[in-house]
Amino acid sequence: MIFYLIKNYLKMMLRSSSNILMYILAPTIVAAVLTSAFTTLMDSYRAPETFEVGYRISEDSFLAGGIDAFKEALKENGVIMNEYAEGDPEDLMNKMDLSVFADFKENEYYLYKNRDARIEGQNLEYAIQEICENMLPGVSDGSRIRVEYPPFVPAIGSKDYYGIIEIAYFAWCSIICGAMVFTAEKKYRIGRRFVLSGISGFKLYISRLVPIVTTVSLGLIVSALAGVLFFDVHWGNVFLSALVVFMMIFAATAFELVIYNATCSMVATVVISFAIVWLMGFFGGSFETYMFSSAPQILKELSPIYYGNRALVELSCMGKSDYVIRSLIISGAIGLVCSAANIGILKLRKERP
Repeated sequence: MIFYLIKNYLKMMLRSSSNILMYILAPTIVAAVLTSAFTTLMDSYRAPETFEVGYRISEDSFLAGGIDAFKEALKENGVIMNEYAEGDPEDLMNKMDLSVFADFKENEYYLYKNRDARIEGQNLEYAIQEICENMLPGVSDGSRIRVEYPPFVPAIGSKDYYGIIEIAYFAWCSIICGAMVFTAEKKYRIGRRFVLSGISGFKLYISRLVPIVTTVSLGLIVSALAGVLFFDVHWGNVFLSALVVFMMIFAATAFELVIYNATCSMVATVVISFAIVWLMGFFGGSFETYMFSSAPQILKELSPIYYGNRALVELSCMGKSDYVIRSLIISGAIGLVCSAANIGILKLRKERP
């Protein structure tokens, strides 16, 4: 019985040309538009090989004894630090064309950043934080400062970024694939027949889950291939990338079926799902790159889409990512919890008089 239902649902979804075309054309078109809009912006955020920063340091500063070692470490990485004993930091930045200005005081420091040099400012702030965390108390000669070099993350262009990210975003819009089928099912009271037939909630849920996941996966595979062929999108580790996207489709389908089974309304399901997915995508980097987003990190990390996006982007530019496991675990957990909820809801509805 369950295989019969899966086959019928799958046939109905695949026969609907709008289903397949949506998951092929929508990610491709949105990616093309965003790529065109943000190409110049993302290129402008590439940090130069070398840049100059100004600084001022008081004699009793926590960094006074180690400033020479600090300057030398930064110089090896293309950051030239020039001391300016007097003058307003903002005026000095404008006159001397400085990207950043650091004012080191006794137990604190102030960092002035140029709005057009965000990466340079972030780099210097990271270096200062590392020095503050690793300098041992009472050391004044700077000899015990530990200097570390964080792993280098290559820049990714807007073409690769949005060509990948939009696939992940539309993976979370999977319920649209079953919208027409479920609407017709409700119109002709097919659900009532399922109840009378005695089919279990588990079988009914699986018979809906598998066709949606399969159809959405096929559509997104074609979209991804189109991106590779026509836009030269680089996916990096293809197997891991496909696994991350597949698990996101599973999580999205299970989550959105919970909304549908709870509301019994496809309109409400689409509206609620779209609102939630849009918010997750907004903070997760689906529209504005998560690297340059001004949203707090905690909001990004609340979005399941963020973990998938970051895993896919790092796989593209580095071939590996620590976020792959996190994304798989989070998507898997959402899928399993929502699957249990779906089965429970269908069982309760069947038992309800």
